[in-house]
Amino acid sequence: MAPFHDEDAMTSESLTMALLQKLMRDDSVAPIIHVLLRLTVEVEALREALSSPDTPESVRQRYREAYERVAVLSHNAAGSGGGTEKVLAKYFPRDTPAPEFATERMMMKRLGATKEEVEALCKKLDTVRQYT
Repeated sequence: MAPFHDEDAMTSESLTMALLQKLMRDDSVAPIIHVLLRLTVEVEALREALSSPDTPESVRQRYREAYERVAVLSHNAAGSGGGTEKVLAKYFPRDTPAPEFATERMMMKRLGATKEEVEALCKKLDTVRQYT
């Protein structure tokens, strides 16, 4: 495999290859890569929702306000974990349950999904992860 170069940093293919190469050389980075990929999915979902012509300006404004709150939280150095831990705790609470797809279940509940909607998502996740 060719080494990763900074000029490649902005392509999805080169980023994917670089992450996989790093993981193959050092599996201790797996948790970091896991968080990065989950956050990428979340950010892209928000970008899609906010870029829709059907998204009202009031929603965009709420997102801007929420972004500002989280940005400030991320710089809050109070406590042992600092701002980074505070933000991660919103996504990965310490008391996250152990069932399969726990993070996805938690977010769907946070978004007001019904139990049926949560279970339907889990079924889809179970199906698509079996694709080759």
